[in-house]
Amino acid sequence: MTTMRDVAKKAGVGVGTVSRALSDTGYTAKATREKIFAAADEMGYEYESAARTPARVLTIGIMLPLLRHPFFSKMSDAIETELHQRGYRCLLFDNCNNNLHQREAIDMLDEGIINGLITLGDSPPDFEKRGTRAIVSMDRCWGDDVPIVHSDHDQGGRLAAEAFLKSGCSKIIQFMGSNLSVSIHSRHTVLEKVLRSNGCQVTSVHTPWNFMGYSYDRNVVRDYWNVIREMDGCMTNDIAALSCLSIALEMGIKVPEQLRIIGYDGTEITRLSYPELSVVEQDCPALAAACADRLVELLEGKPVEMETIVPVIWKGRGTT
Repeated sequence: MTTMRDVAKKAGVGVGTVSRALSDTGYTAKATREKIFAAADEMGYEYESAARTPARVLTIGIMLPLLRHPFFSKMSDAIETELHQRGYRCLLFDNCNNNLHQREAIDMLDEGIINGLITLGDSPPDFEKRGTRAIVSMDRCWGDDVPIVHSDHDQGGRLAAEAFLKSGCSKIIQFMGSNLSVSIHSRHTVLEKVLRSNGCQVTSVHTPWNFMGYSYDRNVVRDYWNVIREMDGCMTNDIAALSCLSIALEMGIKVPEQLRIIGYDGTEITRLSYPELSVVEQDCPALAAACADRLVELLEGKPVEMETIVPVIWKGRGTT
């Protein structure tokens, strides 16, 4: 039976060096370690070594309200890319606007099936505290102990308001969700404050937050078209903004001469229209990196930044 002394003799080193290398309990030069491993393998010496065993790959859940929505699709891609570069695997939870997967994701986290969760969706109704779980939220407030990452929506509201003012708008309509636990609402309050302080009329339309998508946003624009047509400015998400542009052109309204339109999110679909949509763009790669940073801090037990704010980007194009 092969002993550690036999391995040491074949590798030309001391028994203590073999012990340190095979148990990974002390420093051993790389070349020496490789020689020891080769000798042990050749002689059939059985051993367990952390240095030879691949580290367990952690799996991170990414919870989305609606994967087919262009913003959440872009964010999921950016987060998955960021986590993959850091050595993590990903598992997507697509709530499909009905939130059925919220509880499932938390249960899988509690059972150790996934090791962390980055959520872009709302918390389950019975969620109270993060506790020791590694959870990071983007835009939604999950509680005081859950780190939150979001764009600088105050900045976004100001940039949009300044663009409307620069274009000479005086009557603006904006569409906003009804969930007050979402950080994005500050863009609407800031937009309204800046515009009203400059003598503009602002109409804010509240829509159910738990509904989103192409058909829903297009129908909202059609439902409010009689209001929109009396305005000279409109801000809403990318899908609704493109729907507004399409209907305006269909109705013979000139854009931007008669109606200025600003999309919020700045996904790739906003480059597909003519004229191209002016947008406040959320920096998805930077948001994804911040989400990954906060999650790693939780997993490694490091101090965590509880709120991370990422600047937005103004892109003035053909609709303003």
